[in-house]
Amino acid sequence: MNAGSEKVVTFVTQSKNDQMSDSAPQNPMNSPFEALGPTVDFEVPLRYSDMDLFGHVNNARYFTFLEEARIAWFEACVPEPWDFRKHGVLVAHNEMDYLKPVEPGDRLIIRLGASGLGNSSIHIRYEGYVLKKGDAAHTALAFRSATTLVSWNTAAGKVTRVHDDWRKAITGE
Repeated sequence: MNAGSEKVVTFVTQSKNDQMSDSAPQNPMNSPFEALGPTVDFEVPLRYSDMDLFGHVNNARYFTFLEEARIAWFEACVPEPWDFRKHGVLVAHNEMDYLKPVEPGDRLIIRLGASGLGNSSIHIRYEGYVLKKGDAAHTALAFRSATTLVSWNTAAGKVTRVHDDWRKAITGE
């Protein structure tokens, strides 16, 4: 288990000449990831308290991991630190498809980016990759997920349009 703090990690996509042979499984992290603008790879520091009686990460913990990854993504792409006492975001919808278990000794990396913007909503998509026993040669897609956020004006206590500065940062314009 990693006891360190959260961290954003960067992966370099292999060139065609560096990829494994056709007989070896391809690393799913090298597959295209559709997003409007910047993406972040966030490594989750797994803790024993994340595990359940079945010996893998408890399904409810994944939503906390998504929250941690979203914060790292916002910090990486939004131009200035935001003050939630004035303006923030609320989770309106979460969904997840669990594909592979994450177990003690594995590494979990979440890739995320915006998949859409509405007037007051931000749609985030995620892919979670499990590196079995921490080995990048044994990487598999562990889950796919999506979150819809709504922009919130705290002072007014109501949903509001996504700030233009945020729109530009989220779309990479």
